[in-house]
Amino acid sequence: MLLRILTMHVDPAKVEEWMRYTRDIGFPGMLAQPGCRQVWRLRARNAASGGASADFQVMTVWDGIADLERFRASQAMKDLTASAGPLFVAPTEEQLFDILPDPA
Repeated sequence: MLLRILTMHVDPAKVEEWMRYTRDIGFPGMLAQPGCRQVWRLRARNAASGGASADFQVMTVWDGIADLERFRASQAMKDLTASAGPLFVAPTEEQLFDILPDPA
């Protein structure tokens, strides 16, 4: 299994719109992709921002890298990226992690 963390810098004036977008369009679109198991929206809670930062992490769990690569090459990703584009400030940052099972 694969964990993907995408850091997004949301336009501070559009945070509520982005939250609705991810709930209504973005996350259902991701979950419809073969191999995408789960999606979470994370917001850092730190003293500097008082928990009100417009930086978010979107964490997705995939069956494997092949599923994520298929999504990256899909029209669905192009459509989701285009429709969300006005809500965030480039660039985004991506981290990938293999989820390791406990040793037997």
